[in-house]
Amino acid sequence: MQPRCRTRIPVGYPANIHSDSGTGEGVLLDLSPTGCRMRSDIDLNAGAYLAIEIAVAQEPMPLAVEVSVVRWCKDGHLGVEFLRYSQGVRERVTDLLTASAPTETPVYPDYATTALSAVAS
Repeated sequence: MQPRCRTRIPVGYPANIHSDSGTGEGVLLDLSPTGCRMRSDIDLNAGAYLAIEIAVAQEPMPLAVEVSVVRWCKDGHLGVEFLRYSQGVRERVTDLLTASAPTETPVYPDYATTALSAVAS
């Protein structure tokens, strides 16, 4: 496995996930401009391609990642690499991460490990 090239920032963003095997919901647990770690209610395997819409409270529209791939799966968590999304979305993600860069040891929100909740489309 290749080490990731960017540091991920802890988050708790809900997301809609679309894959060849179905549609479902997930929660991003951490995020970088090139990928994320998440939990999902759909069964996915490494190599699965996804489209992801990430809901961010302070953003008026979801962040849409048009093409991403599951790189690893373990204990209900997924490592996802973003392959294609628009330059505007890339800039929004970078700005969001710059504004929320941690200054201490990350603490994941309680809701990141509990039941997934619905995300408005």
